[in-house]
Amino acid sequence: MRYNEAMIALNHVLTGTAIGLALRQPLLAAPLALASHFVLDMVPHFVYGKPWGRLFLTSFILDALSTAAALAWLVLSAPQLTVLLLLCGICAELPDVLWLYVNRWPTHWYFVFHKKIQRSETLWGIVPELCYLALIIAVNAALLPR
Repeated sequence: MRYNEAMIALNHVLTGTAIGLALRQPLLAAPLALASHFVLDMVPHFVYGKPWGRLFLTSFILDALSTAAALAWLVLSAPQLTVLLLLCGICAELPDVLWLYVNRWPTHWYFVFHKKIQRSETLWGIVPELCYLALIIAVNAALLPR
């Protein structure tokens, strides 16, 4: 897998933050956020396009900016949970970040496992991703403390 084949980071991060908001127990929420990454990777998802092409760069920049904005919204809405939200958001995206390191050894068990669970990485994968995005934004909003 190359980064252009990854699910958008925003969905992973918001899933992690939702787990953190629901559980409020970092020692339980962080590993579950990490595990959620692999569950989401089994769902058909978006492919960023040809590496370093126009679609790739546009998608990558929009994904990074929207992820940062979502984390800012959550942290500003619940500043007392900043550490929990950041920890769970990072844990949920961490497996894709590890690709940068493990990708050097394509036969490494982690690389093989992570590639094997990927499902239907296409431009049309944006449809289930956007549907899930709407749902996970609503879940995060509902779980924010009042």
